[in-house]
Amino acid sequence: MKKIFIVALVAAMLSGSIAHTVTSAPEKISVILNEKELKTKAGAEVKIINDHAYIPAILLRDARFSVEYKNSKLYLINSYFRYTRNLMEMHVMNQVFTTRFNKIDQEIVNILGKVMLEEPVDFSKIHEFMEEARSNAVIRPEDFTPVQDFNSYDFGSARQSVEEYQKAIQELMAYVETKDKEILKSFYEKRKQALEYYNSYTNTYDLIFKASFTSAVR
Repeated sequence: MKKIFIVALVAAMLSGSIAHTVTSAPEKISVILNEKELKTKAGAEVKIINDHAYIPAILLRDARFSVEYKNSKLYLINSYFRYTRNLMEMHVMNQVFTTRFNKIDQEIVNILGKVMLEEPVDFSKIHEFMEEARSNAVIRPEDFTPVQDFNSYDFGSARQSVEEYQKAIQELMAYVETKDKEILKSFYEKRKQALEYYNSYTNTYDLIFKASFTSAVR
């Protein structure tokens, strides 16, 4: 039995290309993807024509390609690529967002120390960190493929954590001006809420990352 071995490498997954080796033998040609044989249907077998192996587009669906013929064009999209793109988009977002969020919290601790010592307070750094965190707290829907029950909107708690921290900062700034203990209490409550949103984001991130990774490699 003649076989075509298709080797799925990471580079191939990202580019949508596949590498294959054809060995010579007589009749049926089996297609093996990641050590698993793709099932062929009557009238849609792999054929050798002029020493070239032709794989029917319908067979590629079993190899997790979406296949669509439209306007004299055959569109092939490797679903592995969609989930590896999820992983890349998530990694970039998480790396920048979590770094900036942690800098915000650290700067808040520094400011609180100066407030207690009645030293001058500068909020310029924290405003800079807030803007950077806010702009990196989302993944655009067009850059994310839904996986299991998750979509790009499930990262919303990241944005909520930034918005709640913004309210906390405004309360802290008001306290610096007024020394009103009720305002300080409100600051601590809003900061606590911001940290809860942040923890919710990290938990959700882990779940979605694992789901995307599983879909990319299975």
